[in-house]
Amino acid sequence: MFISKATLFGLSILIAGTIAIIRHDRINRVILPFILCVWIGGINEILSYFLWETGHSTLINNNIYVLAEAILFLVFFKNIGIFEKYLWLFGIVITGWIGLWFWETLILGKINFVSSWFRITYSFLIVLMGITGINKLMLLDINKPIGTNSSNIFKNPVFLICIGSIVFFTFKLIVEIFWFYGLNASKDFRLDVYDILIYINLIVNLVYALAVLWIPAKQQYILL
Repeated sequence: MFISKATLFGLSILIAGTIAIIRHDRINRVILPFILCVWIGGINEILSYFLWETGHSTLINNNIYVLAEAILFLVFFKNIGIFEKYLWLFGIVITGWIGLWFWETLILGKINFVSSWFRITYSFLIVLMGITGINKLMLLDINKPIGTNSSNIFKNPVFLICIGSIVFFTFKLIVEIFWFYGLNASKDFRLDVYDILIYINLIVNLVYALAVLWIPAKQQYILL
């Protein structure tokens, strides 16, 4: 079977997943939702590859995956204190996302199509939460970043996850808006955008792998 560049780069998420399995004893409840998202993402990439190779659509499994991804990232950001003073907002966001997903994919019958409204909404909010997470890190003692005893914030797993989510979901948001407004009419333009996206996906997956690799042996998270 031929593995395309897009599939190969997508499967790079398995690097972080493999490291997480090896270092499973260092995973606590704060970062667990992100780890689950990594594992589910890896499974979805493998499933998508075999569906594509056998001539089946990957839209249904991908529409289910984006819902799981959105919820797990939301819980992760809750765990690091994004909703510390606004717990009611967490309930509104998760209820709104689930409701929007059901409305767009099931009620409107778009389970076999790209759920644009849902993807635009959750990508935008994840970018905002990632920025908020970094701001909270900076407002705390920069010499003792969350989740590590190192003074180097670039070895902070929470910081890396926030950076990765901001980069990936910002570009994903732009792409979804382009497609929503029909700016993908040009085949060359569409291919160029997808080519950029798969490289961004690879880079972000490697950043996630570093985040998992640098989870300290004894986690003492400040944002709880």
